[in-house]
Amino acid sequence: MKNPASALFSGHGEVRSLLRKRDWSGFPFGPPERWPPIVRQTIDMLLHTPAPMSFLWGDDLLYFYNDAYTAILADKHPAALAGPLWENWHEHQDEFAPIVRKAQDGEACILTDMPFPVARGGTLQQGYFTYTLLPVFDAAGGVTGILAITIETTMRVLSNRRQEFQLGLADLVRPLTDPHEVIARASELLGRCLAADRVVYALVDDTGDTATIERDWTSGRLPTMAGSFFHLDEFGPALADAVRAGTSLVLGDVKADERSAAFAKAYTDLGLQAVLVIPLMKQGRLRALLNVHHVEPHAWTRVDVDIAEDMADRTWSAVESARSQAELREADRRKDEFLAMLAHELRNPLAPIGAAAELLQHGKLDEASVLRTSQVIGRQVRHMTSLVDDLLDVSRVTRGLVELRMDRLDLRHIVTEAIEQITPLIRARRHHLALALPPDAPIVLGDRKRLVQVLANLLNNAAKYTDEGGHIGVETDVRDDHVLVHVVDNGIGMTPELARRAFDLFSQAERSSDRSLGGLGLGLALVKSLIELHHGTVHCRSDGPGKGSTFTVCLPRAEPEPAGRAPIGGKEPDPSRTGGPLRIMVVDDNVDAASMLAMLLEAAGHQVLVEHSPLQALARSRAEAPRVFLLDIGLPQMDGYELARRLRAQPETAGALLIAVTGYGQDSDRAQTAAAGFDHHLVKPVDLPQLYRLLARVAP
Repeated sequence: MKNPASALFSGHGEVRSLLRKRDWSGFPFGPPERWPPIVRQTIDMLLHTPAPMSFLWGDDLLYFYNDAYTAILADKHPAALAGPLWENWHEHQDEFAPIVRKAQDGEACILTDMPFPVARGGTLQQGYFTYTLLPVFDAAGGVTGILAITIETTMRVLSNRRQEFQLGLADLVRPLTDPHEVIARASELLGRCLAADRVVYALVDDTGDTATIERDWTSGRLPTMAGSFFHLDEFGPALADAVRAGTSLVLGDVKADERSAAFAKAYTDLGLQAVLVIPLMKQGRLRALLNVHHVEPHAWTRVDVDIAEDMADRTWSAVESARSQAELREADRRKDEFLAMLAHELRNPLAPIGAAAELLQHGKLDEASVLRTSQVIGRQVRHMTSLVDDLLDVSRVTRGLVELRMDRLDLRHIVTEAIEQITPLIRARRHHLALALPPDAPIVLGDRKRLVQVLANLLNNAAKYTDEGGHIGVETDVRDDHVLVHVVDNGIGMTPELARRAFDLFSQAERSSDRSLGGLGLGLALVKSLIELHHGTVHCRSDGPGKGSTFTVCLPRAEPEPAGRAPIGGKEPDPSRTGGPLRIMVVDDNVDAASMLAMLLEAAGHQVLVEHSPLQALARSRAEAPRVFLLDIGLPQMDGYELARRLRAQPETAGALLIAVTGYGQDSDRAQTAAAGFDHHLVKPVDLPQLYRLLARVAP
């Protein structure tokens, strides 16, 4: 005779097979053929339904379900089949029993987005389901069971969670201006979203080997790791290489996962058994790591990884934005300080110059007083010129307008020439200078003038920022492919923060709190730029205030030169300043400037003609034919360029020496004066020794 259970549970599928094979002799409702028609119809319907569905029968809620439902049951299947509900789901009884009782009382109920672990890919993962509980009535109108229609909502729930996290993260970091606070708050948000035990944000060094933890968040189950560091290879070289290549690492159980099992102790020593590692790659290089830790093994979902990756990328952007804003604010602050110092430094020499002018106007000074007054003016003008030159130098270098005159140089000559420039200051402050030079010539490829300028600047700082009677050392260290020059002092030193930004533009030397040493703080910015133009580097080190400083310049060594050519590096010869009298015309609409320059030239023995109008200068030049013209560029009626072209065009002055005297000193300005016919270009205030040398070349 045909088995009634075989007829009821006919068809393919694991659950049908189990129900056919079951011994129903001890079942509370007897064998299947005795079951009420409504029960058999309900069970037959759910077994033919491809969506997850279950049926709870009687007061004990005997549990029937279909094949699609077994993934939700995971390891509770097959023991749960046809057994009492709460024997298998006792952990959820307190939560769900009230809802089930409502359905038993005849009320339809809905449980929305309920979390349940689901077996997928051999591991348990968190799933979400919406259950609709429908009472099943018998012929008498009583509730005989409950039909549970199940719809999985995992993807929607996780997608919504990801979207909510993204919006929450954006709202969280938007008002934050401190990069460290951005990391801390974002880590907390991620930790709470993923129910993690610890979230760690670490920066990776340039080698890709070491990560330093800037900030972390913990739930309280694990200690903080902030401020510590770790080596990536400690957790498995193969895994470290994968992370360096930009692959996210998902470990649900570090002991069971074959990729991490051999290195499990490195993980468990940190108190974790599950970890999510998100590498942050920028321009092909590993820059940071986001780690999410769990104390127990944990089934990570794809959305967990997506959320963590979102957090890593968006936090990096927010941190970089906050850092950029902080740097801009700091640069703006330093710019304001710089402008205030510039005003201070320019007012300082103007005060004695103004006082000297007042004294000279009285006309009651004897010859010695006039000499002293003129010396004061000369010193202050030289100081102002030096300030302006520094500004122009920095401007040219930062805009890439400096042209280096590269030669093979003996670095020993560069060092000694720089020392010669600073020797008066070193002697005035009674410093002790120690010099260590190698016996063989270390040859570098560079611009002699600029390299001397670099070392002189470093020596000048050492002399200024070392108390009188201090010690300054210059040491040269020759390596295989580069040369190091160390400028060491036992001066006032600096804080680590100041040492890190010593070469920043507008970073004034805060080493002197009373500003008594003056200066604009441009020198080190210029040093760094010039050395980088030579493909070198410069570094600053100090053990702290009062512990001196060491500045190290590193330059690449030049390739060996064939025999017979000696490197250069000594001082340029000083051309003669002497020469016979010349007829010179000064053309400048600034009456005072023209008058003072004429007086200086007359004092040197020359005949000087002064004109303030270019048209009058042209007319007079035809009559008197000066040998030399000193022309301002910004003239009324016609500029200095046009005046130079007209002087070249008329026979009386075609062969004259034309010298531009202007406040513009860029390379483009020099090219423009040369194109107009000028022989030389001098920048105001005029360097008189240079002018005298030019005049000496054409003097009779």
